Amino acid sequence: MLPTESKPYGGRYELMQKIARGGMAEVFMAKDQLLDRPVALKVLFPELSVNVSFVERFRREAQAAANLSHPNIVSVFDWGEADNTYYIVMELVEGVTLASLIKESGRLDPEKAASIASDVAASLAFAHKHGVIHRDVKPSNVLLTEDGQVKVTDFGIARAATADGDLTQTGAVMGTATYISPEQAQGLVVDGRSDVYSLAVVLYEMLVGRVPFSGETPLAIAYKHVREEAPMPTALIPSIPKALEAIVMKGMAKDPELRYQSATEMADDLRRFLNHQEVRALSGSDLDATQVLSIVDIPRTPSQTSPVTRTSPMVPVDGTERGTNWLLIGIVALVVIIGVLLLGAKYFLNARNAKLSTSPETVLVPAIVGESQSNATATLKNEGLAYTISKQTSNEVAGTVLSENPGAGTSVKKGVSVALVVSSGAKTVSIPNVVGQTVASAESTLLAAKFVVTTRYINNPAAVGTVTSETPGASTQAPEGSTVSLDVSNGPSQISVPNVVGQPVAQAANTLGADSLTLGNVTYAASPTIANGDVISTNPAAGTTVAPNSAVDVVVSQGPGSSTTTTLPSGSTTTTVPSSTTTTTLAG
Repeated sequence: MLPTESKPYGGRYELMQKIARGGMAEVFMAKDQLLDRPVALKVLFPELSVNVSFVERFRREAQAAANLSHPNIVSVFDWGEADNTYYIVMELVEGVTLASLIKESGRLDPEKAASIASDVAASLAFAHKHGVIHRDVKPSNVLLTEDGQVKVTDFGIARAATADGDLTQTGAVMGTATYISPEQAQGLVVDGRSDVYSLAVVLYEMLVGRVPFSGETPLAIAYKHVREEAPMPTALIPSIPKALEAIVMKGMAKDPELRYQSATEMADDLRRFLNHQEVRALSGSDLDATQVLSIVDIPRTPSQTSPVTRTSPMVPVDGTERGTNWLLIGIVALVVIIGVLLLGAKYFLNARNAKLSTSPETVLVPAIVGESQSNATATLKNEGLAYTISKQTSNEVAGTVLSENPGAGTSVKKGVSVALVVSSGAKTVSIPNVVGQTVASAESTLLAAKFVVTTRYINNPAAVGTVTSETPGASTQAPEGSTVSLDVSNGPSQISVPNVVGQPVAQAANTLGADSLTLGNVTYAASPTIANGDVISTNPAAGTTVAPNSAVDVVVSQGPGSSTTTTLPSGSTTTTVPSSTTTTTLAG
């Protein structure tokens, strides 16, 4: 049931249909009756409206986003309170989310991924300039319009950087664990560089087709963001350009000081990549910065050496100076001897290793982690190595090599067996049947079974809020953590009664049938203006919205004439009506 169906929401917005359901609000397509334009209306769940923190968070979203006018940011038009809850009115964007695109495509072309990331970075740079940090950059908050424009939305946990207070509470960190920055995961103070990190994770996912870190729980994923290094994108997809990989890894640096220092810097580097210019992340341009060198780092030429001023011939005055000189000479000689011995040992070891590595009987174990099983075993065979394979459940694609022992780069004799651990894919579970349940019950059931849930609201004869279908279907075996898409009823669609006035009754019946309506009672009346047999009027009138298969009564002209009584076949009823009108009730 749509809220306030009988009157415009907030006195102005006519709700049309539900289009999304999020973690704290529902989103409806609505019509702004004042400006006669479609909008998106985001309504906070009523049970959250009594929570001061949630209301404050919702209010800040509206205020922060309303001040941001940028072509890559979804516009916020209005906000207010109605029906004991709060709402935000936003620009209605026709298109798909980046999350849907990644799910459908697997991974994106590097040029397209860089272009999308560049537009997102531009929107973040604009927001940061105005003191707003997004704090929840992720693919589902990036919209792609039908003409290819990129729009960033949902400043649901954004806050003005200069605002007093912080909505992060003890033990709770706002943001989505999959894309959260290390400092945000630790509950530390964040700035625009946290958004840079999250955007780099999104770019990683666009290029590779999966996120850099995954885990059983959000806490486990957040821990990895803090403690673990992400696999290099080219180790998983070798065709990814090195320059784009460098941008990703610089953006995902654990230390904010090593990242791009602003979203503007990241946007500029992405544009350099798109323009086939050298990117700063790869060129090491930071080395051009002024450096402080220690004394031993500064080379000296003879002209730079301090001159020695001699006031007398170098003749010892007493035994103390001579003894000191011999002591210094001895120390220097000892240092020289130790240095020669160390250099000799290093030369011997290098020569031995070189001989070992180039020996026809030894080879270096190749790096095959991340490769498919078929490619990995072929590589080992080419190097003259044997292998064993064991399977292990993993979120990695089935058939991907997870580890090798001995490790890559180890020098071994030909014929040695390398133990490979290969992914058998994620653990699969049976999808429960939730068709016919309410959307809240269905979501709870699927989440408990460790599935991700997406919902789509459609017109359907089923009761509003009822799940009408699920994809994949019930009892299908699917990996834990995979997505189940639900179609949820918005109730039956509403049909506008067509205008059939002036049509012959048979043609009117066909017109109504084509619009999924039925011909109801037919009443005949005299008319000096409408030809005999043509429709004079309908009930409901033309333009009225009704449910599918509704009956529409019609009044048909009998032409100009006097009062008559019509005799119908057996099974019909006959009614005599006043002056020049005959009413016929059809049998059955």
